[in-house]
Amino acid sequence: MPREERTEKATPKKREDVRKKEGMVARSADLTSGVMFLFAVLFLRLWGPSLFRHFASLVEGGVAGAGKEATASCILSHLRSGIVGIMGALAPLALALMAVAILVNGLQVKLYFVPKAIKPRGERINPLLGLKRLFSPRSLVELAKNILKVALVGAVAYYSVRSDYVRLHGIMGAGAAESLSELMRVIFNAAFKVALVMFAIGAADFGYQKWEFERNIMMTRQEIKEEFRQTEGDPNLRAALRSRMRELARRRMMQRLPQATMVITNPRHYAVALQYHRRMSAPRVIAKGADFLALRIREEAEKLGIPVVEDPPLARALYDSVELDQEIPPELYKAVAEVLAYLISVDRRMAARIA
Repeated sequence: MPREERTEKATPKKREDVRKKEGMVARSADLTSGVMFLFAVLFLRLWGPSLFRHFASLVEGGVAGAGKEATASCILSHLRSGIVGIMGALAPLALALMAVAILVNGLQVKLYFVPKAIKPRGERINPLLGLKRLFSPRSLVELAKNILKVALVGAVAYYSVRSDYVRLHGIMGAGAAESLSELMRVIFNAAFKVALVMFAIGAADFGYQKWEFERNIMMTRQEIKEEFRQTEGDPNLRAALRSRMRELARRRMMQRLPQATMVITNPRHYAVALQYHRRMSAPRVIAKGADFLALRIREEAEKLGIPVVEDPPLARALYDSVELDQEIPPELYKAVAEVLAYLISVDRRMAARIA
């Protein structure tokens, strides 16, 4: 028997299952790193000069302090304080990058902890399976992607610096401050272009990962049928249950038929049994049916001695507009009252029945 092809999109249940059980999601590490690098470049572009001045003051203070007392303990103390100062200055950038990474990953896959995904597996440390994965088509595709990314990023960085080569060559004889400022401008310009390229690569990679993920979780028609059967139950069983419930409802309805005051018929297609006594605000429908069930209601009413009145428009209106155990609407009061008046006029016992 040929294997059925996976041609159907994954159901919401299948997506949730692969996410919970295997931790499979469409996620691009390249997009995360691209956004982080772009954010870091913009951050340093805005706050870089103040950070540089802060580093310079730390170095100057350390050198001045070490010059006054050039002992090993003093130098070590100044070095320690300098490192702490540098870490404190870079802390906002580190925290911001961490927040960006969490945000980008959260937007891609939503934060969801899957214990099974980090559970140790023997096949992960199996060297034979490792070699097999290393030379798998997916690994080769990833290798080709990485080579292409490195080549593209390197080319952008090279041509960006090359375009500023004349400017860099011209600052050789300038002062230190001017040369450093121009050098930083060139570096930031190249870094920004590289960041944009990395972001574009990450966005394209996310699109590819999304496409591949959707392709990997596609389902066969049989799998969809099996899932529906597991979640909704066997269609044949559900049909049988519905039939059984309808039969029970019909039995309960027929058991209440002796309480009816009269039955309005079509005469063959519809039958509606009404209950009424003077303590009720309006007549109430206690049984109704069409075709075969209408015939049963009429036959049972005749056996019980309940008046049966043929009024096709009224029977159809009651059947369509009133549910079981509901009172008739005001617009039908007059028509039903006329039927009651007629029955009382032809049978004196009807007045006692509704009293």
